[in-house]
Amino acid sequence: MPQDNKFIVGLTKGSFHLIALLPLVWLIFLVETQRLGADPAKDIQHFTGIAALRLLVIIVLIPLVAKLLRFTVLFQTRKLLGVWCFFWAALHLSSYLLLEIGVNNLALFFEEIFSRLYLAIGAIAWLCLLLMAVSSFNRIRLYLGVWWNRIHMLLYPTLILALCHYTLSLKTLTPEPFIYLAVVGSAFAYRMRSQQTQRIKP
Repeated sequence: MPQDNKFIVGLTKGSFHLIALLPLVWLIFLVETQRLGADPAKDIQHFTGIAALRLLVIIVLIPLVAKLLRFTVLFQTRKLLGVWCFFWAALHLSSYLLLEIGVNNLALFFEEIFSRLYLAIGAIAWLCLLLMAVSSFNRIRLYLGVWWNRIHMLLYPTLILALCHYTLSLKTLTPEPFIYLAVVGSAFAYRMRSQQTQRIKP
């Protein structure tokens, strides 16, 4: 790889690391300065969940944006964004367990998950993210072979589950989940069209 390309790749990856990290800095600032709302535990859960969801949307959008901008380096950021996405999802789950349920109430934790639809959907999405995050390591990817591609085909279903979890958790419906859904639908339509074009080519 030419030296200038290495620089562009490094700069692009560094920028995306920063994009994924800055919300954590902001969250810590909000906590330390006591600028969260009347229910800080709920605010932290919402913040971390939204961060994970937005990163998931960005990952899905990368192929479309890379094609439109003719900037294929973006494809090399999907792995790091996937790891960051799981990091935020792990914070989201941890904040629910530690700040609302209590680490000593695991029985209640599982009871809540199985009794509330939006929590059950969120748990399935979280497990899918865990599976994709663990399988992103190079050695595991080589070990999995063709199964790696099958596992990472869970990306779109996971995003749909995450959107359902988010929408059902809202007390007041907002336009945000529908905006995400429209964006994801566009990305999926582009993916299907690209696959059809590749099949038609001799």
